[in-house]
Amino acid sequence: MIHFVRDRNPSQDFPGETEEEYDYYAGGELEPDASAFEVLKSIIRLGGITPGYSFRSGRTTIYGGQPALCATEMPIYSFATYVRERAKTESVSAYGIAFKKKDFFAAGGRPVIYGLSTDDVTYKKNSPTMRIFDESVLPLSEQYRYVAYNPSGKPNWIDWSHEREWRWKVSDENQDQIWGRDGFGCIGPIPALPIFKGTLDGRPFTSVCIIVWTHEEAAEIQEMLTGFYLAGWNNYDTPFDRALIQSSHIIVLQDVISAVENDHSIEAQTIEGLNAANLLQPIKIHPTPAGAKKLVDEAMAAAVEASKQAADAYASKHTIDGGACGHANIITYDVTNPIVQYLLKEKIASGPYDGKVWIHVRAKTPVSQSIDYNEYIAEAAEKALSKALGIRLFVEARMD
Repeated sequence: MIHFVRDRNPSQDFPGETEEEYDYYAGGELEPDASAFEVLKSIIRLGGITPGYSFRSGRTTIYGGQPALCATEMPIYSFATYVRERAKTESVSAYGIAFKKKDFFAAGGRPVIYGLSTDDVTYKKNSPTMRIFDESVLPLSEQYRYVAYNPSGKPNWIDWSHEREWRWKVSDENQDQIWGRDGFGCIGPIPALPIFKGTLDGRPFTSVCIIVWTHEEAAEIQEMLTGFYLAGWNNYDTPFDRALIQSSHIIVLQDVISAVENDHSIEAQTIEGLNAANLLQPIKIHPTPAGAKKLVDEAMAAAVEASKQAADAYASKHTIDGGACGHANIITYDVTNPIVQYLLKEKIASGPYDGKVWIHVRAKTPVSQSIDYNEYIAEAAEKALSKALGIRLFVEARMD
């Protein structure tokens, strides 16, 4: 099953007559006009997929009063060519997340119902954001599965059956949630299908595949997955199942098309075939490099000495308690680097926090709340570490 994402389109996706309604539907984790790739990265970062109302022409196409999550069971190559031929990233894009049908079914996903057996349809409610049939037409609990269908073309042609769609809605408010920021800026539980909890808390997901278009995008996703594997949770404390991440892969659609059209490999239409063809890219976890301990010990000694000299130099010209209060940390985003992974393993660094690793230099310098003082010391230590370890590091300062 594939849940594909698309570019956000504010004029289409977020109806409402008031600013509050717009904020509610737009949410707070993404810009209203975010690209499909940013939407995909948000799914990974938050650990799950939030259901939506699938607005078209200002009206929801999801019936029953609850938002739903949509997925397709099109083969991978069919999905790739569908994206290429439609060429409308605001409707369908080359980005998505795939999971096993049996896992999606166990989570509550069901195939859609195309059309009804009657044209005499009575609504209990029929507004742009809420469309509910009378239950004599379809039970309320099943209305989220309904998709309009009219292949005859009279008066209007409607046929999306080629998408082989499935849908999912929240059934357990306590289980079916992730944490995030809503449209009003508040952090809390959000209704969602928590994919990256894997099998934790009785969830059913055993593996996933992240779908992108290029190898550059695959490398970025690989860094994200590696970071969450190492951390075991995200910044909102949503747990990430390491077993699921370890078995996850990345599918590059350009490779799929090439395998089928150039190499004539029919097996590339399936996940199993792609796996056999080594077209799936897993997370990148390294064993401890030879000589890592000696290298890191020497680098840390150099950073400690640089910190002490910086503290003395600052104190000779300024009071160390002056200015605003704040902190400064040495960070890196290079979570796939073998040395960075060694630092995490040895508790010399902490994280990753959404891909960010904090490196700890245990220098016994005078303690101060001054952000200027702390940043001055951190910059000196960062230069010493960068030179000794050959890793791209940064200093991140923040107000207290």
